[in-house]
Amino acid sequence: MITPSANRLVSVITPVHNDGKYIDATATSIFQQSLTDFEWILVDDGSNGETAAVLARLAASDPRIRVITNPKAYGPARARNTGIAAATGEYIAFLDADDIWDTNKLEQQVGFMRTHDLDFSYHDYIPFEDGSGRPLSKICGPNRLTLFSHNARRGIGCLAVMLKRKIAGDGVFPAMPPGLVAEDFAAWAILIKAGLRGKRLPKALAWYRVRKRSFSSNKFRSAHSVWFIMRTMEGFGKITSAFFLASYLFNAMTSRLVARVSGPLQTLASPPWH
Repeated sequence: MITPSANRLVSVITPVHNDGKYIDATATSIFQQSLTDFEWILVDDGSNGETAAVLARLAASDPRIRVITNPKAYGPARARNTGIAAATGEYIAFLDADDIWDTNKLEQQVGFMRTHDLDFSYHDYIPFEDGSGRPLSKICGPNRLTLFSHNARRGIGCLAVMLKRKIAGDGVFPAMPPGLVAEDFAAWAILIKAGLRGKRLPKALAWYRVRKRSFSSNKFRSAHSVWFIMRTMEGFGKITSAFFLASYLFNAMTSRLVARVSGPLQTLASPPWH
């Protein structure tokens, strides 16, 4: 039996905005974790009544779940910061309300963090097509995160990141101008510039759901946002920023070609796509 506890080893933070259709699949991947010493903080970011009811049901089913309700939708970055401020775990991990973790994700990543004495870490993940469940590619970040590798390679998704609670303060995701995204890209740059140590765990331990009309799927908006971050938050000139964007596009296209040539990608044994 799972009993209430004032402090857990890991705080899992999930922003939720009208994701009632997907949250049960996400919950399954969390409840099946081999490491059970966690709290799950669901930040309801102005969802409709249907999603709020799903969250209430989940919270009633397990004492490790807490629901924090925002009065209106502030966006995933501010919702994650709200979750960070409320977190009590030694480590913090992020999982969006439509994504999926491998059952050993938390156990393996905590062990990796402790073995290498890291401030934060990240692992590989596999995007899959919403509806069909078809794996699309494999996303791998650089083995060691520096400002150069972060900007030239990228590939650090929120669902793959774990960080020590003590470095997070009341939030790590900066506010962005209206219409811009990529707060997570900016957050990792801030951690690097602060001298914190990040490293790759070279295993695919998560699956990222690609929804056709998702906010982050607008490639032009994403590129524009990254350009803004490079020029204003990181302080790079136009030539350096253009070089980094070109490097990222080259690496992204190369990884897709390699994925196609290498054959079928890793999939879940019983994929809860719906």
